Amino acid sequence: MVKLVYALVLAAAAARAQSVAGIVTNSLTGNGLAGVKVEILKSDRPTVTVTTDAAGRFVVETLEPGTYAVRYSSAGYWQNDPRGNPLPLLRSVRGDPFLVISGGNPVTMEGHMIPYSRIAGRVVDGRGEAVPKARLELTRPGFTMDGETDAQGKFDLHSMFPGSYRLSAVPPQSLKPPDPDPESDRVWNWTRTYYPGAALPEAASKILVSTGGEVRNLELKLLAVPAHAVRGVVLNPDGTPAPKVSVVLGDGSRAFNSMRAIETKPDGTFEFPAVVDGEWGVEARTSSGDVGLRGAQWIEMRGHEVERLQLRLSPPFTVPLKVVLESPKGIPAPKPSGARLTPHSAAGTRSGASVIQSRLDQDGGLQLVNVYPGGYRISAYASAPYYVDAIRVGEVEITTPEVQISGPIPITLVYKINGGTVRGTVEKCASGTVWLVPEEPARRDSDFFRSATCDAHDRYEIGALRPGEYYAVALSYNDGPPDDALLHAARRVTVRSGEPSTADLRLTARPF
Repeated sequence: MVKLVYALVLAAAAARAQSVAGIVTNSLTGNGLAGVKVEILKSDRPTVTVTTDAAGRFVVETLEPGTYAVRYSSAGYWQNDPRGNPLPLLRSVRGDPFLVISGGNPVTMEGHMIPYSRIAGRVVDGRGEAVPKARLELTRPGFTMDGETDAQGKFDLHSMFPGSYRLSAVPPQSLKPPDPDPESDRVWNWTRTYYPGAALPEAASKILVSTGGEVRNLELKLLAVPAHAVRGVVLNPDGTPAPKVSVVLGDGSRAFNSMRAIETKPDGTFEFPAVVDGEWGVEARTSSGDVGLRGAQWIEMRGHEVERLQLRLSPPFTVPLKVVLESPKGIPAPKPSGARLTPHSAAGTRSGASVIQSRLDQDGGLQLVNVYPGGYRISAYASAPYYVDAIRVGEVEITTPEVQISGPIPITLVYKINGGTVRGTVEKCASGTVWLVPEEPARRDSDFFRSATCDAHDRYEIGALRPGEYYAVALSYNDGPPDDALLHAARRVTVRSGEPSTADLRLTARPF
């Protein structure tokens, strides 16, 4: 009797559960891929995880009836969506849903993975000798990859999408300086160099990599250019010279190994003897008790020495944030998402700069803590149905992306409701993204861009928009935010308060 009951239980379970079998292949070769992680998802959560065998096959023996999706992942590969379109790195990578029916036939499926592209080569100096620890940046619009050369000056950059890239190298400070000009004794130094050996990004040769392709044996030769001295003095808050204070010179890029640090002399003076042309940040740091003191400036090197640079040390201060809600009664207030400050210079936001995020104080208000005098970009956020209508420093509404903050002057964020909506279709949008960029100069910054992904029917909708003029452009999945070159060909759309606007678009190819 016990055996009969056990058999009936097994039969009932078999009627409820179903199997899933499939294969994951390299989309370029058609061969099965071993070791691929296969996750069966329900409500976007993994319920079963298996790994493909040597032939790229997998089996999930028993699944309860329901709706599922599948996700594949493997080092060195990126996944196609079910319609054959590449899926972006930052979105949830999963296929279309499939249905498991009690007593139905086994479910079969096929996944496709595309190998990443790669770029490899070496960095040498003007003498043709290998440059170890050179910092590399591989860029295309919306994408930046960092790397570093090994002891032989070699590099191997991978895990990238196909496309056209620009490669640059920053010499390490440990690199032996070039020989002086024998005729004039002019000082030279190594500079950031763009492949194959250009000082300006506009003169760089683009590197084109195909899907799953490899570009090898590149040689990037560092340039030596005339250099000049930067001299200055560091002062205490009371104006007296500040001896033995650390002063750092850097270009504000991701290449932190390019920074140079020295210490001020007893009279507070300092000198960097060989600085090449470009924009540089000079920052002095010390402490007084438990309080950190800083003084910083951005300088432009343009073929001559910089003299009498003055860095005055200052303690940090706290900037209070005020939130103004302009909305009808009964509409709930938005969550205090707050704002952030990003150090900013005339040439733009510096990569790797320390961002100051707002935080709640003891009374539930918002504030920005540990702010030092300088130039910043203010970013604020809102959740639908609210939008950020204005940002004020003191009583003045900002009209440019950059502002100078010299003390604890309150910053006011003005939120409004009843924004506009833009909707439409994008021909063959697939995994593309629609971007709306404000025409207003003060908001021509990526923090004010709004975006949406096309759905399965190539439709999109973006709501809670601040009224005004926008540029609308649709880009493929991994192109990143649009730049000025793309906006010239974008469609203009007017957003009106409480009204929908229609903008039907086509995918735009980013020029390289």
